[in-house]
Amino acid sequence: MEAIKEHWDLIRRFSVIFGIMLGMFVTALNTTVIAPAMTIIATDLGSPDQQAWIATAYLLAFVTCQALAGKFSDIFGRKPILLFGLFLFVGGSLVSALTPSMPGIIAGRTIQGLGAGCNMAMSFVLVVDLAPIKIRPRFQSALVVNFGLANVVGTLIGGVFVDRLSWRWDFWFNVIVGGVAFTLDLILLKETVDLKGVSMKAKMKRIDIMGTLLVIGFVCCLLLALSWGKMYGWGSGHSIGPFVAAGVAFIVLAIVETRVAKEPVVPPDLLLNRSVAIFYMYVFCFGLGFVSTLYYGPIMFQAVFGAGSIESGVRLVPYMSCLIVSSVSSGMMLNKFPYVKFYIVIGAICNIVGFGLFYTVNEYSNWGQQACYIMLCGFSFGLSQQNCLFGVQTCAPKKYIAVATSLNQFFMMLSCAIGVAICDTLFREFLKEEFSSLDPSILSIAAKYGADSNYLYIRDMPSEYQQPVIHLYMAALHKVFTLPLVVAGIAVICALCAKNVKYGANKPPQSSTAQQEKPTTAPDPQEDIDLKQDDTNRTLDNEEIEEKKQASIV
Repeated sequence: MEAIKEHWDLIRRFSVIFGIMLGMFVTALNTTVIAPAMTIIATDLGSPDQQAWIATAYLLAFVTCQALAGKFSDIFGRKPILLFGLFLFVGGSLVSALTPSMPGIIAGRTIQGLGAGCNMAMSFVLVVDLAPIKIRPRFQSALVVNFGLANVVGTLIGGVFVDRLSWRWDFWFNVIVGGVAFTLDLILLKETVDLKGVSMKAKMKRIDIMGTLLVIGFVCCLLLALSWGKMYGWGSGHSIGPFVAAGVAFIVLAIVETRVAKEPVVPPDLLLNRSVAIFYMYVFCFGLGFVSTLYYGPIMFQAVFGAGSIESGVRLVPYMSCLIVSSVSSGMMLNKFPYVKFYIVIGAICNIVGFGLFYTVNEYSNWGQQACYIMLCGFSFGLSQQNCLFGVQTCAPKKYIAVATSLNQFFMMLSCAIGVAICDTLFREFLKEEFSSLDPSILSIAAKYGADSNYLYIRDMPSEYQQPVIHLYMAALHKVFTLPLVVAGIAVICALCAKNVKYGANKPPQSSTAQQEKPTTAPDPQEDIDLKQDDTNRTLDNEEIEEKKQASIV
């Protein structure tokens, strides 16, 4: 009978993790799945001038919620925030699937983004709560692979829906898969934060209202400035105004969080922790490199090597394969060699080598060269993202574990948004510069076919005029890859400066003030064990006790 109970508990635990991963996959998928359909959606709904808002609305809500979800889960519990996020995501998808107008799409995408941000952050936080520390790296590896896979295959799935079915299936797919994830989490997931006896009034009093509003204002103004800068020009009022507003919001936020808020939504002592701050800088750099590869790798395949939209996605398979291998293998190795710094230094070096080798790629390079260089970038991302997260979780005070985890994802996604805006601007400017030096007769042919502004039309030109234009696109891409190369260099410096923390090692004892505060997160099973051990035996021991404690909250 006991064996049957243990077997059922194991099945339920993996079912819970599967539900969390399923929800995370479909939310991560939405960062890229809509890309092939945006023009078609805007045209079908009669608002081609508002096309950019389909992506911008989602991104604004998504990134904002990443920053807030961790703290709100400390106040209200993990399960309510996760289910609330999935409910919003499915509801927003349903609105987008049924709406006959562009305002409806924008509203639906905003609701989707709010839900996706909550769900993404909670996925990483819940793995910390649910998975025993000895096997936690394997589950974190699965989440990283899940995230990377969703981003890579998103454009492929979106292209299939547009070509074979309808753009509305981009949203119906979310409703179906998100609904399954919601049902699994609702039935099987148990709350991991002890909030028994805490009234709703007491919970509401803990909310840092000013800090929350300022975080929302800062993120929205910053992302609007980046979006409008691409649309209206960086010197226009549309761009300068939001940038100034974002700066003011940031300054006021810093004052409020350090001097006014009783329980800050973004704890200053977390961001001022040198070790945590370095890991955040590192993941910010990697986010920019990740999005550069994800967006401009396919552009290179299509513009320079003539691949179709689906084939360009298939060519990212080596990238995804190495991401999976490095993430899974480092997750398995971490218990044997638990020093996080080793992995992120190797990842940073592989990243800078990979982007550096992109400079040797030209229009005559074979597929082997292209695959080899992009594989290095995939290997580095898989090795770095989860180990950076482990570093943050190890260095952060335990009472901030949820906030620290969600902020790690926030900085990652914020850097992706900034990277897309900067790289897009650089690409257009470098392309304009390259075309200004082109022979006027070839330039007129390129302009006639639209190839001077859209790489998809290069192959429509007469074959004798294609090669000079392809060369210009390659030259512009080389210059664009300067940015991720420089940022990869900064990541190497951050990795070398990072504290050589040991995964699973206990934090130093908290101050008496901190000890008097009521913890807001689920107790780490390792914490109770560590109180019974000497300082030299505070990692990865008493596995049987830990397993029993973890089983009690799954």
